Amino acid sequence: MKRQRISLYKLFLEIWNERPHVSEISGRPLLYPQHPQWHWQFAHILGKGAYPAFKFKKENIMLMLPEEHEKQESFVTYREKHEELKKLYYEQSNSHREG
Repeated sequence: MKRQRISLYKLFLEIWNERPHVSEISGRPLLYPQHPQWHWQFAHILGKGAYPAFKFKKENIMLMLPEEHEKQESFVTYREKHEELKKLYYEQSNSHREG
């Protein structure tokens, strides 16, 4: 479990270094890396438990403020991305079964 937390943290750092430091929901500036809630700004679109194959995929993570993360399902941007990734997940799952 600790190894997965370290891997997620490394993934979050990569995303932080690659993307603008603004919320993909509101466009507001994100919290700085030393902030205690910094890791709450990385929202998995497809849940880590239900979709473990997408847990470490960058495209499955949206940057948003902690207060947005708490109610992510209420945002259109999030729901659209969720449906897009869910479709991709099942397409990939089916192609692995057929291949």
